[in-house]
Amino acid sequence: MTHSAHAAPVTEGGGPARLAGRDYAVSPIFAVRVAGLPLAGLDRLRCTRTWAVVDELADVSAWLRREGADLSGPLHDVIGETGAGSRRAGLVALRRAVFTGRRPSGRAISAEVMATLPQDLAERIRQWTVRRDHADTLRAALPALLAEETREKTALLREAVAGPAFRRGLALGSPVLAARLEAWLAGPADSPPGRQELLRLARYVARATVKTSPYATFTFSGLGRWTAGGPAVRSGGEPSWQVVAELDRAVLRPLWSAFTRHRAVRERARLRVNPSAADDGSRIWFLGPGADESLTSVAAGPAVRRALDWVRAHPFPTLTEAPGIEPLVDAGLLELVPPYDEQAADPVGRLASWLAEGPAAAPRAAAVVRIAEALREAAGHSSPRMPHEETADPAAVAREALEEVLPAGPSLPDKNLLWHSAVIPGVAGRLNATAWRHVFDDLDAVRRLLGLFDPDLPVKIAATAFFLDLHGPGARISALDLYRQIHSGAPGAGGALLRGMLRNPVAAPRAVPGEEPPLGLRELSELRRGFWELMGAGPSAREATVQAAAARLVDLAASWPRFVQPPGSICCYLQAVPDGPDGVRAVVNSVSAGYGRGLSRLHRLVALAGGEVPPAEELRADQGDVLVAECRGLVGGGLNVRPATADLALDYPFAPGDADLPPLAPAHLAVGYDAGRDRLALLDRQGRTVRPVHLGMTAQHWLPPWLQFLVRAFGEPSTAMVPGWVFRTRGDVPAEGEVERWPRMDVGRVTLARAAWRLRAGDFPVPDKGESEAAYLPRLAGWLAMHGVPRRFFARVVGLGDGLLVGLLSKDRKPMYVDVADMLLLAGFVRSLRDPGSLVVLEEALPDPADAPLYGTGRRVTEYVVQLSARPVG
Repeated sequence: MTHSAHAAPVTEGGGPARLAGRDYAVSPIFAVRVAGLPLAGLDRLRCTRTWAVVDELADVSAWLRREGADLSGPLHDVIGETGAGSRRAGLVALRRAVFTGRRPSGRAISAEVMATLPQDLAERIRQWTVRRDHADTLRAALPALLAEETREKTALLREAVAGPAFRRGLALGSPVLAARLEAWLAGPADSPPGRQELLRLARYVARATVKTSPYATFTFSGLGRWTAGGPAVRSGGEPSWQVVAELDRAVLRPLWSAFTRHRAVRERARLRVNPSAADDGSRIWFLGPGADESLTSVAAGPAVRRALDWVRAHPFPTLTEAPGIEPLVDAGLLELVPPYDEQAADPVGRLASWLAEGPAAAPRAAAVVRIAEALREAAGHSSPRMPHEETADPAAVAREALEEVLPAGPSLPDKNLLWHSAVIPGVAGRLNATAWRHVFDDLDAVRRLLGLFDPDLPVKIAATAFFLDLHGPGARISALDLYRQIHSGAPGAGGALLRGMLRNPVAAPRAVPGEEPPLGLRELSELRRGFWELMGAGPSAREATVQAAAARLVDLAASWPRFVQPPGSICCYLQAVPDGPDGVRAVVNSVSAGYGRGLSRLHRLVALAGGEVPPAEELRADQGDVLVAECRGLVGGGLNVRPATADLALDYPFAPGDADLPPLAPAHLAVGYDAGRDRLALLDRQGRTVRPVHLGMTAQHWLPPWLQFLVRAFGEPSTAMVPGWVFRTRGDVPAEGEVERWPRMDVGRVTLARAAWRLRAGDFPVPDKGESEAAYLPRLAGWLAMHGVPRRFFARVVGLGDGLLVGLLSKDRKPMYVDVADMLLLAGFVRSLRDPGSLVVLEEALPDPADAPLYGTGRRVTEYVVQLSARPVG
């Protein structure tokens, strides 16, 4: 089964869109993510007058050092020509003071000493002294100026956080801080919250201004349109948006599980055979319920086989019709199927209706009715209740009713029962397809590169070595059998190493005593370690920007081992940079899997907001003879709600998905060796290659173990390229005192990696004990200038207690925007440097905020999400 994903789309303005190259196609659907606050508000928080004095002080101080050093020679000559006595002693004191930067005093600046100097040298000394006094004046003025500007900026911060969009977003992200903000806004302006709360508010403002992660109302997301002409990037007026509220569907499974403990529900629920059930002739193996998905089995006796055949033969079987098979439900071999589709519009409402249809009322069924009604009201109200509002909060009503059904604990969401998304129902932006064509060409070269940095490639290599050692290249076995062999400790090559990687998805491969790692892992490690230096873009590079030709990347990728394969489809998160009147460049923020990931969920949200959406079919990525398979069950939570965009649905145990795609049961999957790719292949019943992918928005490492195994061993990772700072790490931390500089790397018209600096937290200058900010700022300015670090950057501070990779995948990996001229942002960053051994990564803020698109009268940081896929061969 294949789908045509790119059938001659038409752009606005007429004519076919130029969305395809010789080897790739670009989806007609792309996303636009617009920062919730315009840049002007953040710019107003900069202490520009203070930093103007800091800069002037730095210039004067630098001149004093240079001139002091230059004066040393002529003064030395005068001293050599002067006999012993008070004049000579004064000259020596003068030379010492000027050289060390101290103001000359006493006899060093006496009339007798000055008269000894040649006229031009005496004038230079006088000028040096005047400028030295000016430096003292600047230094003395700094504290008062900084205090004055700090008061002004606190008042401006109050204005920045007073907007309803920001306050509603904060109410979702941090209800406690939102309550403190409401108290501040309701009270006198000169009574701000505490220092810590001000720092957090400033950080939220920066997040809503310069970052485009679609969280609550801090970012507006919508779908854009390609045009046949016009500017490369066209934004329009002020974004018109609305909030879409959805149930966090992670509660569905605990809710259904709670009701299936009741007799009235168990006897009515439809049965199905666990789709992973596989009969090996003596036992039936299957994936059990629970988070660990333990692979278990029951004896394959005649009674068990008859029970399974009976369930499969009846369209809607229940325990009422066959009460003797209930032990198979308790074991997990049979499932009680919920009466709703997890991807449907109103699953709780459908559950409430189903419970009401039964002959006997289930306990607490009325609570489900209240949950459904409250959720409908919340969806209609859209915006979350503000802390100061006295109206009833539908989400709180729903949560209270939910607590009647579910036990307290992890079954209930920590904060919000609803997901809120700010959606642009109309056209969110327009891009000229022709102007972007060169960017597409270069992104396709980047796509070929990404195979080397597939974070799951070590698992693929180790799984292949294990299979070949145990079965040989011509074997074909059940995928569940291979899974069981890996975890049961079968004596295949590298089995312990492979088990370790599968059990801890964020850990680096670690050698196992007594076990030789596969040769491919060593080869991969060497290729990754040497790539950046090979491209001239390692820390030893002298250039600030390194240009890599796209053709060179393509040739290099062709030389890599067969097990390095590029992803078939990618979603690129890009920011545009103007390049001439109608040209454009792009900066890569990150790259995820394609096949609709990152776009299909937004497609659904825009439809819910009443916007016009093209068919989700246009997000499919035809891979020829390879069938793309996704899991339609909501494994991992509500962020996985989306339309289907693959070829097949992985039928997952205890997570029946919708009927939009043909199902593929785990029991029907087989594994063989693909010699052409030197990797394992996942095969369906007809022997066709299946590529499993995770197309929901939940992080891949939160998926259940079996699904992770399928994606990591046979598919493509949900994150094809993590941000450049991780992409370029070498697995180590700079030595103490070292500041490692990595250049910007461009591939044609695409910036693949921003300029970056890596160092230990203890090596970033922070205020010394007792040092005032006024004294600290010039020292900081000097350090930044010495290392070429810009004054606006994104920073990550990564703790290394559990290893580098674990730290990189923690919340600390998310970038913190820092502008050293914004004293609150600077203070917040300095506070994050408490552990001197942490890894600090600074990245340039590229594009420059001044290049952000104009919306009405203000500029807003904007990100475009573009899907690019390989075209099938032949």
